[in-house]
Amino acid sequence: MLPRSPKRPPTPFGDYLLLDRAGVGGMAEVWRAKMFGAEGQGRLVALKRILPTFAEDEEFMTMFLDEAKLGIQLLHTNIAQTFEQGQIGPLLYLSQEYVPGKSLSEIFKHSRETGWTMPIHLVCACITGMCEGLDYAHRKKDARGRDLNIIHRGLSLADVLVSYEGDVKVIDFGIAKAEGRITHTQPGIIKGKFGYLSPEQLDGLPLDRRSDVFAIGVCLYELLTGQRLFDAETPLEAVEKLRKAKVTPPSVHNRRIPKALERIVLRALAPDVSERYLYASELSDDLRHFLAQHADSGPQLDLRRYLRVTFAEDLRIEEERRKEYAQIEPPKDFDLC
Repeated sequence: MLPRSPKRPPTPFGDYLLLDRAGVGGMAEVWRAKMFGAEGQGRLVALKRILPTFAEDEEFMTMFLDEAKLGIQLLHTNIAQTFEQGQIGPLLYLSQEYVPGKSLSEIFKHSRETGWTMPIHLVCACITGMCEGLDYAHRKKDARGRDLNIIHRGLSLADVLVSYEGDVKVIDFGIAKAEGRITHTQPGIIKGKFGYLSPEQLDGLPLDRRSDVFAIGVCLYELLTGQRLFDAETPLEAVEKLRKAKVTPPSVHNRRIPKALERIVLRALAPDVSERYLYASELSDDLRHFLAQHADSGPQLDLRRYLRVTFAEDLRIEEERRKEYAQIEPPKDFDLC
């Protein structure tokens, strides 16, 4: 069940009212907030704000600005939209599209706890949407027609949201590599999430979009099997497993996976980058072809219904929360910037 945040009065923050904190990480926190001002008109957003302990960390501040600057340029149905960035007092923030639903990591966790993996055609639908959003980012050009050379570099199941309406959204380009970034990764420093890093990323080699394709392959494998691909208790152990890049065929864990789909998974996970899909769109094309060739003759459960049935209680809480938020108006003395 989705835990309810303790009730508290909304907190003014610039043109926003902070409603409740949705999550907190090592460097930033995410709030559900209502956006007012000239552009807001009471829109519900996800507001990402750096923690006070990092307000004096210049390197992190510039990295955070990079995320906002990059995110505002990415306008695609499979990428959560970034609306604006700013700074209030010592705190940097960015506001993004609020996506009520579940992350793929939450769906994966549910599968592990219940022993029921997500239906194969729905896994393919999620990964296809993920591919479409990333392929758009990979091919993105600036106003002069120059490639931005965007690479997410931090992809994991936690970085893809599936809304209760069945929409798939990639989030968090916070450590993405793009030409023209303010900050640059120092040689020898690995950024990303252990268990999803490509072999070339671990070795500190130059990266291109195929590194993201590898991470997509890991996500595909894990959703299909209900098993962690490079499960490890420590980052060092994960690194060793990734360097070997030894992949047990997914059908070993889930015998319902057809060989045609298994070949797609293993190509995405090829240790040799030259043997991997060149573009995320090629992976999504193969998944669509697989679905067309192996679709059941009967009606299939779609993503919207799957989310609403599987997480019915969480959806009920979300709908109650949205009704509460809809009634919240800014106080009379609220200073709209």
